[in-house]
Amino acid sequence: MPLPVRRKPARMTGWFDPGVLAQSASMLATANIFGRHSDTRLIEALGSQPQDSFDYSGEGTLEPASDFWLDYVADLGDGWNPTYAIADAISRESLHDTQAGRVLVMGGDQVYPYPSRDAYARRTESPYTAAFSQRDTKPDVFAIPGNHDWLDSLIAFSRLFCHPDRGFAGCRTRQTRSYFSVKLPRDWWLVGIDLQLGADLDEPQVQYFRRMSQQMSAQANVILCVPEPQWIYELAYPKYEAYAARTLEFFERDVLQRPVRVKISGDLHFYKRHADASGAQQIICGGGGAFLAASHIPALAQLRNGFVEQVAYPSTKISKALVWGNLLFPWLNPKAGWLFAVVYGLSAWIASSRLNFADIDTLRHALHNALTLAVRDPFLGLWLLFVVSSIMFFTDTHSRVYRVIGGGLHAIAHLLAALSLAWLSMLLTVNVLGMHYGNPVQLVAAGLLTFLSGGVVGGFVLGLYLIISMSVFSRHANEAYSALRIQDFKQWLRLRIDREGVLTGWCFAIDRVPRRWRDDASGRPQADDAHATQPRVVDQFSVRPRS
Repeated sequence: MPLPVRRKPARMTGWFDPGVLAQSASMLATANIFGRHSDTRLIEALGSQPQDSFDYSGEGTLEPASDFWLDYVADLGDGWNPTYAIADAISRESLHDTQAGRVLVMGGDQVYPYPSRDAYARRTESPYTAAFSQRDTKPDVFAIPGNHDWLDSLIAFSRLFCHPDRGFAGCRTRQTRSYFSVKLPRDWWLVGIDLQLGADLDEPQVQYFRRMSQQMSAQANVILCVPEPQWIYELAYPKYEAYAARTLEFFERDVLQRPVRVKISGDLHFYKRHADASGAQQIICGGGGAFLAASHIPALAQLRNGFVEQVAYPSTKISKALVWGNLLFPWLNPKAGWLFAVVYGLSAWIASSRLNFADIDTLRHALHNALTLAVRDPFLGLWLLFVVSSIMFFTDTHSRVYRVIGGGLHAIAHLLAALSLAWLSMLLTVNVLGMHYGNPVQLVAAGLLTFLSGGVVGGFVLGLYLIISMSVFSRHANEAYSALRIQDFKQWLRLRIDREGVLTGWCFAIDRVPRRWRDDASGRPQADDAHATQPRVVDQFSVRPRS
């Protein structure tokens, strides 16, 4: 199969880039408004052929005495480097005494920052096509959508994964809906569910899995793939995630009508495993290519029903240390500087246009008079109210008190920085450059200085805020680590069902993914980075079948 034409390799998403923020907000709002009232899963159920379970239990697919292997990866399709590094490792026929999977499960958020036909092709399918190009036997691919896949109401996801006549990256796809049930050897079943943007199970999906549960034996063992780790969220956000937790409980108790032995989810971009005394597992494995998230937040060593944390990758020590990289926020997120530059520049322009030179002869007078003016001038007051309320809305909390206090202090820090920069720009243009205050040239020069310096200082203020929020209050984990755009510490899960029906899992991790690549004789990318590391095992566990 010819290799895909590789356009400019995708870089890690700049989540604070103004364009990304605007597009993400627009798509999220549209998906929440229209996606919930026009459920794509219902359209799939009506428009597609009936979907049954997919049988890999041994009839024509493997020898009865052989081990069965499958791979699980989630949260991929961001930057080329980590996505291809993981795809390349998964594609190897053997790795550390393990074998490549007969089935490859993609557990949600297959593309970032938002779904489109081009984004899937460039960020997801292209690296996997290149990785599997030289492999004779390719895995069958099954996928469930995450919240990012749902941002276009599942249109691009359905085209890529729910049309078996098309396939994915040269691999066969079989599902026609955004959920599936796979019969595995030794009475194991692989089940993948779609919870849309929240915790909703549509009625056709419920009826589908009720039919599948009737095909399972009384002693069947289930591996359940879900888009979000509700066993974590229900404790971290108990008031807001209770419904989601009840949805999974309903699915396990009333739909499958049997306990689930292994639950696997992505959504959080790290690896963490909890287990109970019976050997049941609850696993987060979201390291397929997206930015690294904080593995120590939320700090939940023990979950409900006796599940205790066994392994976390990367370690708590490394995770805590990485947050200090936000001191480099302006350099890691250069496009975000445009947003701060505009806010700082406008704030200074509106305030200085109404003040005389005598009002701003000292920083103290400038701040006092600007505050007085904000109270007296409706336009300036409304602008400052807009800035403060926007920053409060950004605050990561479910506490109104913390939102007002934390968000308010964060807003005040930005406004103080903006006015201080404006005052320094005034001093520089008037006292150093000798310009006349109020002259159009002086006003433009001072405004330009405030604009340019605000882009850097605003990012630095936000970086400090994220460090304090994470280190002191354990908040803003998503924002603090997405700002770092860390492409290292990636991982995926490999599972084996042996001849006795014992499920063994290995978490493979790449501590540092390659930054440079060269094409081999066949045109397949190969790592050309002496600092990159090879895949290593960071966790191994076994689950015995129910007796």
